[in-house]
Amino acid sequence: MPITDSSKENLKKRLSKAMGHLNHVYKMVDEKRYCIDVLHQMKAVQSALDKVSEEILRQHLETCVTDAMQNQDGQRVIDELVEVFRRAPELELGDWKPETLVRLKPKSKPVPEQALDESENAKSCCH
Repeated sequence: MPITDSSKENLKKRLSKAMGHLNHVYKMVDEKRYCIDVLHQMKAVQSALDKVSEEILRQHLETCVTDAMQNQDGQRVIDELVEVFRRAPELELGDWKPETLVRLKPKSKPVPEQALDESENAKSCCH
């Protein structure tokens, strides 16, 4: 399931906020503002982008991953998530843990321990 209409508006608001912060950083650099002030504003940009990433990841887990697990396509989505966390180990999702996937996985085909271990150590999408 791709991004929904309802989540699209929320994501666009968050991205707009991040763009506003980034535009402010650009202006601050142009004005040769104090480095620490620029760095603080950069952290605001990163924080806003992190919230967008978290929201997209959460939606993916609640929709695409759940559907794939129920349709015996769990290994593919686990591999995708491992790759995402490998590329961006700083990605976080509150208290969500990769073990959550075990509960979603149908009992007929267990989740390989290696996939869970890789995602835990590493700190794409179905569309």
